[in-house]
Amino acid sequence: MVGAGKSEEVIQRILQIKEKCIYVRGNREKYIIEGMPTIVHDEKVKVSQEQLDRNEWIKSQLSNISKKFIKTLPNENMIEVFNKKIYIVHYPLDNEMNFKRHIKIANLQENEEMFQDVNSDIYLYGHTHVAIYNKSTEKCYINPGALGCPGKTDEAPYGILEIDKSKVVYRQLKVHYDVQKVIKDIKTLSFPGYKHVLKIFYGTN
Repeated sequence: MVGAGKSEEVIQRILQIKEKCIYVRGNREKYIIEGMPTIVHDEKVKVSQEQLDRNEWIKSQLSNISKKFIKTLPNENMIEVFNKKIYIVHYPLDNEMNFKRHIKIANLQENEEMFQDVNSDIYLYGHTHVAIYNKSTEKCYINPGALGCPGKTDEAPYGILEIDKSKVVYRQLKVHYDVQKVIKDIKTLSFPGYKHVLKIFYGTN
């Protein structure tokens, strides 16, 4: 829910319907609470000063109410619908509650290894911004992609998971939106490292 732009507005809307939603803490929320590490993604990618400054800028834009809410977000969640266990996490966690090895486009075997320590029927995760759906005989692994950060397209991916007593159906969908307005807003805000955000997540030069 926390992004590089107007996160405060997003959180305030979520707070109005929070009883109807299930949340988990993502990497950005973790950075707001704990501070941003200097190296991410399996200790391979060094974080720039611009990224560190951007994290502080994002934090400065949030109200105390929003920060308090973020601190309540769990790292993981497990729910049950019609006897189907659904495990929800931003990205698979190790025993120290750190993200496991970063795999951008995971296949079924990799998904099984990523979640081998968690007993569930359905696994929902994100983080990589790439939509994934892998299914075995008994389990399915779903990453709906990032609802935003569309690269060079104007589509935001999302998914709908339908469960009843007899079946589980997942639909991967996309919604068109005004990406140019988002890009314009980011340029207007001109937060630290905004050009890098536009290049990586919106495909601009």
